[in-house]
Amino acid sequence: MNNILTLYDMEFKRIYKIYFTLIGLLFTSNIGATLYKIFFITRRTVDNEGNLITMHTLKSSEGLEYINTYIVGDLGSMTKMAMAFAVLLCLLYSLVIWYRDYFSKSKTIATLLMLPQKRFNIYISKFLTVIMMIFGIIASQFLFWFIDLFIIKIILNVNAEGFLNVFQTMLIRQNRFWNLVFNQPIDFVMIDVLGVILAVTVLFTGVMIERSFRKVGAVLGAIYVVASIVLYIYVTTSYGIYSDILLKVHLLYYLVMFIVSTLISINLLNKRVSL
Repeated sequence: MNNILTLYDMEFKRIYKIYFTLIGLLFTSNIGATLYKIFFITRRTVDNEGNLITMHTLKSSEGLEYINTYIVGDLGSMTKMAMAFAVLLCLLYSLVIWYRDYFSKSKTIATLLMLPQKRFNIYISKFLTVIMMIFGIIASQFLFWFIDLFIIKIILNVNAEGFLNVFQTMLIRQNRFWNLVFNQPIDFVMIDVLGVILAVTVLFTGVMIERSFRKVGAVLGAIYVVASIVLYIYVTTSYGIYSDILLKVHLLYYLVMFIVSTLISINLLNKRVSL
């Protein structure tokens, strides 16, 4: 365990400056989008009667409807896009975290593979690094959403009970199949926790396949990743109308894919992956 934590600490130190810069940019985009939506609505948006919505209108008793419709709803979409971009960068780092060790001048992978410890410790440390980065992005976005709502509440004098509740206010308007963060616990766990873990696992397996078979491995690794995505889409579309069955099918898919991907990675890392 100590070896894994040591490797994890080493991995995170190599990326922490860029990672915290990414979180800072996410925070900046949230604040910028919040202020933009607040002042944009008072200049460009009209009510049902054609009258321009003013700051006075937003602060009135009927202003909450406009705030939820024209500010919170659009803000949720804008910030989810920013978060999606940040998460995508972290997923891409799932590839960089391996290939950097191979193609850097110091050839770090040579040192890692020759350490007197199980090779799978290297896998776990890199896996934890990427997973914690993605979870950190999601957790940060929840904090930023609270700050966004707090800014709206202060500037527009919103007194509605529960307005600062991110789940009730920011995440209530969403499309089940085109959303990134869910307000229902089971959906959140399935997509934002287990889904993230499985995505990184599959990407890592693709890398292990490529590193094991090189030129042919690049094609095989890509096929493996794409096939897992296609299978997930097929399962979702086939059982999407049966929510109770879909949950069971998704759980089975996650379990099988996780076990298969992990076993492939362990076998390849121990027997085929080399310098």
